[in-house]
Amino acid sequence: MDDKPIHGGEPLPDDAPTTMMDDATRLLNPSTSSGDEAETAPPAAEPTPTADHTPTTEPVEATDTPDPMSDTLHPAMATSEPEGEPADRPTATVSAGDVYAGRYRLEQQLAQRGGTLTWRAFDQKLSRSVLVHVLAADDPRTPDVLDAARKAAFATDSRFLRVLDAVVGENPGEPSLVVCEFAPGESVEKLLRQGPLSALEAAWVARELADAMQSMHAEGLFHQRINPDTVIITATGNVKIVGFLIEAAMYPDADEGTLAWSEREAADVMAIGKVLYASLVTRWPTAREQLLGDDGEPRRSWGLPAAPVDGRGWLTPRQVRSGVSPALDIICDQILSDAPRHNEMPLRTANQITHALSKVLGTADGAADLERRMRYPVVPAEDSEAVWETTGQMAVQDPMTSTAPFTPVPRPDGQAAHGQRSHGATTATPAHAVAAASPATPSAPPPRPRPRAAAARSSRPPRRRWLTILVALVALVLLISLIRVAMHKDDSGGGLLGGDEAGQVLQVASVADFDPEGDGGNGQENPDQAKLATDGNPATAWTSVVYLNDAKLGKLKPGVGLVVDLGERKKVGTVKLTLKGSPTAVQLRVPKDSATDKAPTGSQKDWTTVASLPSAGTSVELKPEQSVESRYLLVYVTSLPKVSGNKYQAGIAEIEVQS
Repeated sequence: MDDKPIHGGEPLPDDAPTTMMDDATRLLNPSTSSGDEAETAPPAAEPTPTADHTPTTEPVEATDTPDPMSDTLHPAMATSEPEGEPADRPTATVSAGDVYAGRYRLEQQLAQRGGTLTWRAFDQKLSRSVLVHVLAADDPRTPDVLDAARKAAFATDSRFLRVLDAVVGENPGEPSLVVCEFAPGESVEKLLRQGPLSALEAAWVARELADAMQSMHAEGLFHQRINPDTVIITATGNVKIVGFLIEAAMYPDADEGTLAWSEREAADVMAIGKVLYASLVTRWPTAREQLLGDDGEPRRSWGLPAAPVDGRGWLTPRQVRSGVSPALDIICDQILSDAPRHNEMPLRTANQITHALSKVLGTADGAADLERRMRYPVVPAEDSEAVWETTGQMAVQDPMTSTAPFTPVPRPDGQAAHGQRSHGATTATPAHAVAAASPATPSAPPPRPRPRAAAARSSRPPRRRWLTILVALVALVLLISLIRVAMHKDDSGGGLLGGDEAGQVLQVASVADFDPEGDGGNGQENPDQAKLATDGNPATAWTSVVYLNDAKLGKLKPGVGLVVDLGERKKVGTVKLTLKGSPTAVQLRVPKDSATDKAPTGSQKDWTTVASLPSAGTSVELKPEQSVESRYLLVYVTSLPKVSGNKYQAGIAEIEVQS
C-alpha cells in the first residue's frame, strides 16, 4: 500500500536521467543504485495571452524558448491528491495563457493538490520561468499562505527554492498567487526509487539540509515538512529545499499550532535524520503504530517501505544494508535514537548535524557525483519490495544481506579437484567446469618447493613450556598484588591510597530548566533535556538554544541554567559539573530564602551566588566558601562557549552533588 502524509505528494512521471556515480571517485563507502524510467507527457498547446489575465479562444504555441529541463519536475509539482486532504476545497479556474499582476503568464499546469494549483509560468518582465501556486479567491487558507510566503522570503540561501513574489487577488473572483523560483530537477523521492544513494551523496544532501536550516532555526523559523518529496537535486547536483513555511501553510496540521520552539526544531532535526536514513537504505523510519495500513498491509511512505524494527526501535542502516559507512551509521543513530548506541552523544540541532557530517565529509564535494547521477541514465533494478518483511515488533532480513556460505559447483562423481590424487590416479577438472566455477579468476600458480632444511625445521614441535611457566608466574604475582591492595584498603578505612573518604553523593530528586520571563526568557531552553544532566551518562546533555554574535547569550538575558531539587534541605559541600565546550562562565546559587519549599522561578535576583568560575573547562568543581544547607541549587551559566562562527551554546552533561 502506498501511503503518504497529507503534506506529501507523488511527483509527475519524469524521464530525466539519473545514474550511479563513478566508484573511482568515492571518498566514503560506496553503495549501488538503480532506477526506473518513466515517460513524461508532452505539454499541451497554450493560448496566447491578452493584455490582462483573460486568454484568447484560439490557442497558439508559446513564443518564449522552452527550458530544456522544463519537463524535469521537482517535488512541489506533484499530481496526486495527498491522503487526508479535504476534497471539497475551492479551486481556482485558470487557463494557460492567463496573465496575472501584469507579468506572470501561466504556461503549464504541473500539479493540483488540496485545492492548490501549481503552474509553470513565465515572468514577462524578467524573461524567466517561475513556479506559481494558485489559490482560489474564496480559499480560507489564502491569508495564512500569503503570510507564510512573506516570511519565507527571508530565506535567501541558494539552497532554498526562494519565494519571489506574493500576489493578492484584487478583483472579485481573482485568485491569489505565490511566485517561487523555478529549479528543474528531481526529488530525492524519485531518485530513491532507483536505489540508495552513495555514502558521499547521502552525507552531502543531509549536510546541505542541516546547514541551510540552522540559520533559519536561529531566527525561529522552521520547515516542518522536510521529507524526500520536498528535497530536490538540480541538474548541476545542487540541493534545493522546497516549500519552506509555505508547504506547512498550504497543508496545515491542527496539532502544530501548539508546538513550542524546541519541538518544532526537533521535528526538523528528526526529519533530516530520516532523509539521511532513507538515502542510505531506501527505507523510511515509520512510527511503530503506523507500520501497517488499514488493510493490514505494510505501509509505504514516499514510495518507500517502512524501516525494519527490533525491540529497541529502528535498526541502524548497517543492520539493514551491508556496505553502509560506519560513520554515517553512527550519525543516523545519534539523530534518530533517544539513547544512541555505544554511548554516543545525541544530535539534537541542525548545527550539531552539520558539524558531525562535515567531519565525515572533510573536503569532499558530493555535488559532482549528484550531477553525474542526474546526467547519465542507469539500468533499472528489479523491484525489491519484498526485501524486508516487517511486522509491528520484529523485522526479518531478506537474502540481500544474507551471509550464507557460498556453495561451490558440484563435481562429477569420482572426480577430484584439479591437481589432487584420487585412488592413486591424477584426474584434472575439465576446462569448462573450471570456467563455470570461476569465470574471471585465473588458476593459481603451483607452490614453490621449500628447501629440505626449512621443511625439517617447520615439522619440529615448538618448545613452549617456558612460556607456560612465565604466564603462571605473572598470574601469581598479580593475584598476590590484588590481595595486598584489598588488605591495605580494609586497614586504612579509605580509598586505595588510604586517603580521606570523599563526600557522600546526594540523591537528586528532579532537574528543571531556568529561563524566567523576568530576565527576558521564554521558557524554551530545551526543558525536555533537563533530565539528561543527571542521568549518569556523560554522552547525553542538556543544551541551551543557540545564541548569535555574543557569548553573553547574545546580550538578550543575563543567563540560563538548571534548578536541582534535592528533595529536602541538605548540606552541600561540592557540586561537580561535566560541561560541553569551553570556556563557560558558570555559577552555583542557592535561594535567598534558604527555608523555602519552592524553587524561585521569577528572576535570577532571587538567588545568591555561593561559588563561581568565570572561565571553566569541561570538568568543574564548585565549592562554596562557607557551609551551605539548601533543598534547591541553581547551576547558572552567564557566558557560553562558541560552537561555530558567531554561534554560542551551553551544555551541561552531568551534575553531581556531594555533601
